Amino acid sequence: MNDAVYSFNGKDITMNVCIQIRAVIKILEKQFNIGFEEATMKFYKSETYKTLQNTENGLWAESAEYIADRYFEDIAMENII
Repeated sequence: MNDAVYSFNGKDITMNVCIQIRAVIKILEKQFNIGFEEATMKFYKSETYKTLQNTENGLWAESAEYIADRYFEDIAMENII
């Protein structure tokens, strides 16, 4: 039985994605000076998180800093529109 939440090329990458998510949340906590729960909700509601869930695009394989930068770019664009 395969319990993979996230997979890429038939391989379970769930742990990799979870590690990335946690690292990005830590960056958001520090950047915004907020707690874990608030940072988590901000990230989970973002377009960056939606993109991260589509494992075929390879965003999960980038550094947490790169993913956080994508998040900051996305929220900056939301504020412009």
